[in-house]
Amino acid sequence: MAAGPALLDRTVEEFRRTLTEIGGQPSSVEDAEVLGRRAAMVVLAGGAWERALGDLLTSAEARGLLGGISREALRKRVASGSVIALRDDTGLVRYPRWQFDPAGGVPFGAVKRLNEIFDEAGLDSWTLASFVTTPQPELGDRTPVAAFADADIEPLLLSAHRTVADLKR
Repeated sequence: MAAGPALLDRTVEEFRRTLTEIGGQPSSVEDAEVLGRRAAMVVLAGGAWERALGDLLTSAEARGLLGGISREALRKRVASGSVIALRDDTGLVRYPRWQFDPAGGVPFGAVKRLNEIFDEAGLDSWTLASFVTTPQPELGDRTPVAAFADADIEPLLLSAHRTVADLKR
């Protein structure tokens, strides 16, 4: 148990050092509380998304899974909607592993269809990623990811259209 407090103390010290280096000293107790909370949330947000969305691949990992394609080829797949890319606030782009068929590494065909539905509604890829990892009633409370390989994807598309309509209300 002694390692926990020591590591937390080290984290606080590094936060303090970095704030001093970049001139981010709070001017009041309230500012310090807000800054501390915001820093903790930013640090933990990436982990929370990863827990919710599953494994998020780097560009190199996604390109490798797709047979070693080039960066440009991956960008073209993202632009066409056949691959989902998630860009975070820092500009880092990650690719959810669940969009790739484990048997062959290619993106599931349903990904492009879902991307079209969400894009036409003006909804971003983070919203789509949240949808596909959330159980849906039209799918017997399975997640859309679990339905990607189904022979009949009409229930999946119906669920996507219903979700988009609910979000647009």
